[in-house]
Amino acid sequence: MIRLEVSYLPSGAEPKPVWLWWSKTGATAADIDQWWQAFLRRFDVEHTFRMMKQTLGWTAPRLRSPEAADRWTWLVIAAHTQLRLARPLVQDLRHPLPRLRLPA
Repeated sequence: MIRLEVSYLPSGAEPKPVWLWWSKTGATAADIDQWWQAFLRRFDVEHTFRMMKQTLGWTAPRLRSPEAADRWTWLVIAAHTQLRLARPLVQDLRHPLPRLRLPA
């Protein structure tokens, strides 16, 4: 068992230890470094899939064939990529709030 402790979280939440399982004995510092980085990558991938399901509607359509599901998956991935690539282009653009029109 490898126990990882974090001293600070950007969110300000109380950090809790993370336990990672490894079947080999005699872990070196390099092994531990590799395993916690692998854990972070896995964490990122899981949350990306969660965001794609919840926010981008990956699982929303009821597709009838595996081919259609594949096309939809690639479409969602392409849309997500385009949004990520366009992010710096719109970061500083601020549009004025529209004025509410009261009914006459």
